Amino acid sequence: MHAAYLASLASTLTGYASALLAISVPVRPHALEQYWLTCRFRHEHWCEQLAAHRHAIQSQGVSHRSRSWHQIVPIIQEVLLSEPLARCVAYLAQVFEERGIDRSFAPLARNAFSIQVEARHRCLHLIVFGQGLSVETAVKLNRLRRSVESYTDELLSNLPPIENMDDFCFDSVAVRDLQAKWMQAGQTANPPAMLLMNLFSEGLRRAIAADLDERVGNLRMNFKLSQAVLGLLPEALFDSFGYPKAPRWLTFQKESLESTGQANDVTTPLAYPLSVLLTPLRQTTRSPQSKPRF
Repeated sequence: MHAAYLASLASTLTGYASALLAISVPVRPHALEQYWLTCRFRHEHWCEQLAAHRHAIQSQGVSHRSRSWHQIVPIIQEVLLSEPLARCVAYLAQVFEERGIDRSFAPLARNAFSIQVEARHRCLHLIVFGQGLSVETAVKLNRLRRSVESYTDELLSNLPPIENMDDFCFDSVAVRDLQAKWMQAGQTANPPAMLLMNLFSEGLRRAIAADLDERVGNLRMNFKLSQAVLGLLPEALFDSFGYPKAPRWLTFQKESLESTGQANDVTTPLAYPLSVLLTPLRQTTRSPQSKPRF
């Protein structure tokens, strides 16, 4: 599996965000552990490859440096293309934490995101200061980086606002503006979330088509990461045919507090306007000056 499919998977996960928030189901601990472990293993593999490349380009031979850069380009692409998924997962985990849905999701997701950022910084340092990198390859990698950054902010702009948005976005001001425009337009004016995410994914594919190296950095780890991310989605999100349910339908299926025995309308005040039913009637008092009529 090429890392470009992981970038496309980020749009799929973002498209399911409204449905995930509608059912408000915590992430399964086993799936969360698998996601974190897979990210750690990929980070160790990246560090080994980047360290070996840094040592190799210190050689004086021009042809040796050229071969080293040719071998490391798929790894650098893999790091850059994996960033949208790591940022979207960490951002969604932060939304879960702020809404009280799941508080164990955010710490591990943020840790996986932090090591992703560390690997990205190592790659950018090599691109800027590495010896023997051709101008053509540097331009392609830089265009790929900018396209991925713009794509990531587009995905995050369709998620609910959070407090520390600057930690996840490349351009937090632009993301906030887009979120405000979506909220101002209203749900009726917005296109379906999954359709919009597919358009973003297709736009990224076309933007990076000319600069993308078709070689795969680590096929097995990319596949394991995709399976781990899909494992974060709860079974309640899909119907018996495996098709995702609509967010509005999921809201109707959500258990109420009364059905779970956590609330009782007899002892708990009702919400408005049902609370009017329990409002005591105002008793009218007879004025002392008034006389009974016969």
